[in-house]
Amino acid sequence: MLQSSKTLRTAIVAIAAMAGVTAAAQAAEFSVDQRDLRFEPAKLTIKAGDYVRFTDSDRITHNITIVNPDGSSEDKGMSTFSQHIVVQFDKPGEYHVLCRIHPDMKMTITVGEP
Repeated sequence: MLQSSKTLRTAIVAIAAMAGVTAAAQAAEFSVDQRDLRFEPAKLTIKAGDYVRFTDSDRITHNITIVNPDGSSEDKGMSTFSQHIVVQFDKPGEYHVLCRIHPDMKMTITVGEP
């Protein structure tokens, strides 16, 4: 009886520890709005694995282009206002986001360790 009680206690501790790791590892989602011809907020700090939801609240078309820390870029598109684009940032570093349609629209996303 003592051995099964000890085994059960060990199993409960292991499950609780795994649940804690799982909860800590879950990604968060942050919102960035395109309105009044700017990104709001203009700077954002997140952790690797987090998501950013970009929304176009202006009644004009914008796009999302992400310049990665290595200088490569990804055009995420966006064809209509009120559209949402969700991007996951997997690697730490500083990312520059811009609208190729409106060159003055820029923001920085700093991605830290998970």
